[in-house]
Amino acid sequence: MTSHPNIVILIADDLRADALENPIVRVPHLSALAADGVTFAQNYAVNPVCAPSRMANFTGLYPQVNGHRSLYQLLRPHEENLFKLLKDNGYQTVMAGKNDLMTAPSLRASFSRRLAGPQNALLGILRQRLRRLPFGRKVKLLRLVFRLFVVERKSFSALFGDERLKEFADILPMAHTPYPRGHRLHHSFYFGKAEADSPAAKTEAFIFDSAVQWLKDAPSQPFCLYIAASLPHTPYHVEEPYFSMYDRAAIPNPIPAQLDDKPHFMRELFSRYEMAGVTPEDWREIRAVYYGMVSKLDEQVGRVMDALKARGLYDDALILFLSDHGDYVGDYGLPEKWPTGFQDVLARAPLIVKYPKNMYAGRRVDGFTQSLDLFPTVLEQAGVQTPYTHFGQSLTSLMEGAAERDAVYAAGGYDPREPQAFEAGITSADDPLMGHYFEKLKLQQDDPTTVARAAMIRTREWKLVIRSAGREELYDLKNDPQERVNRADDPTLNEIRNDLRQHLLYWYLRASDNPHWEHERSI
Repeated sequence: MTSHPNIVILIADDLRADALENPIVRVPHLSALAADGVTFAQNYAVNPVCAPSRMANFTGLYPQVNGHRSLYQLLRPHEENLFKLLKDNGYQTVMAGKNDLMTAPSLRASFSRRLAGPQNALLGILRQRLRRLPFGRKVKLLRLVFRLFVVERKSFSALFGDERLKEFADILPMAHTPYPRGHRLHHSFYFGKAEADSPAAKTEAFIFDSAVQWLKDAPSQPFCLYIAASLPHTPYHVEEPYFSMYDRAAIPNPIPAQLDDKPHFMRELFSRYEMAGVTPEDWREIRAVYYGMVSKLDEQVGRVMDALKARGLYDDALILFLSDHGDYVGDYGLPEKWPTGFQDVLARAPLIVKYPKNMYAGRRVDGFTQSLDLFPTVLEQAGVQTPYTHFGQSLTSLMEGAAERDAVYAAGGYDPREPQAFEAGITSADDPLMGHYFEKLKLQQDDPTTVARAAMIRTREWKLVIRSAGREELYDLKNDPQERVNRADDPTLNEIRNDLRQHLLYWYLRASDNPHWEHERSI
């Protein structure tokens, strides 16, 4: 085995594990990667939101350890992470795609080079379309672009709610619902078929283009290429041929919306999103488009694998494919996700690891793993010493017979005393960039108890979710794998519930903080 293998890490956004297991879904490139590697079939995210999950994956620390429980408290320069450790130990670290991980100073400290991200892609498309405009309109928009992105140094995410985005609407139409208020699909996050030349159609290819082009001239020194995809994140929106790729009639109906015994946030979302009118046929349509997005992502992954093979780099590379978490896609009558939703459709995340020389090729591991196990696994393969204690377990050790976890854990949500953590910034459903998230964010502001801090323990047979406010959840996974019947109030299960609570308490005690490594005592 190469002592310092090249490393490629690809992370999908909101990809459910069962999407890759469904025989309907066409993912030939990911299937080929799995055939050359190891599939960790019972892998779980530690948080159901993008940024906290990613920060855990690349530090080996649960989100609550350093307060990284929201979209806004990203990794800071003084905090170690996988990419910085690799860079400090001789690797060239390169990133393509969305961030959702680090502050700008931390990005500069952790990556040798940053390739295209969603903002670059949108600006590239904008540049092409500006050429078609009359001179006066072109000058006006160029001045606005200069002010936003040069003078004010804004990112697109920092522009949520900014009225100036409307200036772009006629030349760079942002994806938005085609359904008027009152239509049953208005809040479903379903935007239908994307135009072939739209940002929704072109952004992912733009990001992967930059990675493939970089690989053509990749350096001789060991590198770590990190590609953070945007698919299949909402809105459910894709161009041909992916839009029509799946027969709607062949797709099973989702888990029904039986919400009487479910947490308050599920009923509130169902009501505010006006989901009662959405039919099983609608959800099959939405899921078909979601699967089309998955197949589109698979095609882009295949381009990276082909680029590695063309350079003779594939066989000796360590390649990891994973997702930050899943997506409801109609299960329980809901779209998208929630910061304290811990159903398996959100918590279970795909994880494939192709080792150098295809070691362990074709293996499937059914023992519990968590996505933060990526952290020690990559460092071990790269020959880099982990400079602090963490909560990950080397996946390689499982292949060599190490004891498996008997449970997996996750936590999420915010306290009312933490306004800095709550998702905010979208002030109108008419926001040209992210208006479809308005009701979700408004619910968090109107009723903070819906997003109160919560924690989950999942064993082979049981799942318990406790909340600082609101209803607990207890599911008999052996007899109810779809988590339909909440048995938290069943007195015959008191012993099981108390045992799970005790294990969850012990986990929280162990994972509540992480002392730094240096001894600095001075008298």
